Amino acid sequence: MERMSGIDPMFVYSDTPETPMEIAYACVFDPATAEGGYSFGSVRDVLESRMPTLTPFRRRLVPVPLGLDHPRWVDDPEFDLGDHLHRAAVPHPGGEEEFTDVVAKVMGRPLQSDQPPWEMHVIEGLAGGMVGLIAKVHHSVIDGVAGAQLLAQLLDLTPEGSAVTEPCPPWLPARLPSGTRLVTDALPTFIHSPVRAVRAVREVGRTAVRLARRAFDDDSGPVSIPLGAPTTFESPVGARRAVAFAVLELAAVRALRDRYGSTINDVVLAVCSGALRAHLAAHGQGTDSPLVAVVPVSVRHDARADTAGNQLSAMFVPLANDRQTPLERLRTVTAASDSCKGQERAVGYGAMATLLADAIPPALARPAIQFGVRSGILRRVRAGNLMVSNVPGPDFPLYFAGMELRAVHPLGPVVDGVALNITVQSYRESLFVGINACATTVPDLSGLARAMEGELTLLRRMAAGAGERRVPAAARHRRPSQAHVAVTAPAGREVSPAGAPGRRDGRTTG
Repeated sequence: MERMSGIDPMFVYSDTPETPMEIAYACVFDPATAEGGYSFGSVRDVLESRMPTLTPFRRRLVPVPLGLDHPRWVDDPEFDLGDHLHRAAVPHPGGEEEFTDVVAKVMGRPLQSDQPPWEMHVIEGLAGGMVGLIAKVHHSVIDGVAGAQLLAQLLDLTPEGSAVTEPCPPWLPARLPSGTRLVTDALPTFIHSPVRAVRAVREVGRTAVRLARRAFDDDSGPVSIPLGAPTTFESPVGARRAVAFAVLELAAVRALRDRYGSTINDVVLAVCSGALRAHLAAHGQGTDSPLVAVVPVSVRHDARADTAGNQLSAMFVPLANDRQTPLERLRTVTAASDSCKGQERAVGYGAMATLLADAIPPALARPAIQFGVRSGILRRVRAGNLMVSNVPGPDFPLYFAGMELRAVHPLGPVVDGVALNITVQSYRESLFVGINACATTVPDLSGLARAMEGELTLLRRMAAGAGERRVPAAARHRRPSQAHVAVTAPAGREVSPAGAPGRRDGRTTG
């Protein structure tokens, strides 16, 4: 029995039928590399053989009576792989549109709360004889980085699979804990809740002081405040989802990174900026106000790299959809993210969020969050307009049941007020993009995906014709011009409505 801790319970308390807090991977496999080809039975056999080693896949949540403490993770004694592994087929011709329609239906259907919170769908009938796989997990189980690692545990380095060096001991789950045992286990934590509350309040004060110091430091650049994002995509989120995929050439992104002193994440945000500008203009919406992207940042350290759960902070990045040219957008995003990432390092929001989440008892946390969602308060005080995540993946091929992984599109959740989620993961020589959105709030999602691919092509062409020299490495992290990221606040101070993403130079987005 393991207590939920950190920010993990908040993902559970935020769940509504319209906004399930779940992440997924939509994968495409080539069965040509599998000996004997594809069969659903072989997929099931591989998954069943690895289940004893996949602890997060065997556990379910049990609430503590009276809301005395956060729920407990326990082994599910009634676990049945058949409740989680499903088989489906797409209609002819089995192209991307048919596949994304199936993925959208899976993303719009919440997981069962009385079972381990995950499911897999094997999708047959894809064009070219390919096989699809949709793996969906509740966000309380893993963040983006842990999700990529957990997916890697399911996959192999060769078509032949992993060699078995020693037999895995049988998994023998215990009975579900009784209410008495849950209360007894929670009492020590409940008794110490005032201490945790004091620590949380103290951390809030320290964070406020650090933020104030940075605000009054003329050399540190503008301050980032996660409030006041434009009203774009503000309408309430319904249960129906739309999903789209894009693929970006990693070599082109790296070339732009090196030439302009950016990071891979900066280039991704610049591509999103241009694509959103084109998308908004095509649907009669204004492009003059910079949208704000909520960008999760992993604070996971190497020593805890194999730990499940969420170890995240978050940035609030102003995009450059108000800029006219692709190069302007790249320079603006690079400057803004560099400045705001410095703020995150100086202020440190992750520790404050973790202590606050751990200190608030569920008897108060769940009703407060649910009220904020139902009443629309969280939507009206939105921190951003969309979420953009960027997770590094392997640069070598992976296999499942002998089938080669050809594509892996990650998908993140949408919440009320942040109705669009763009998640990116690298694999081999490509950046695979998964776009998940409320179908009634963001129209023509496939057009947005194509706009992302077109924006990268245009950015690369303009860079090739710009005739500018490479940015020296020493100049890549100079403080940006405040004019790029600041807006004027009432007291004459400069305040930016956004922060910065984690970068592939030590801290990745989650």
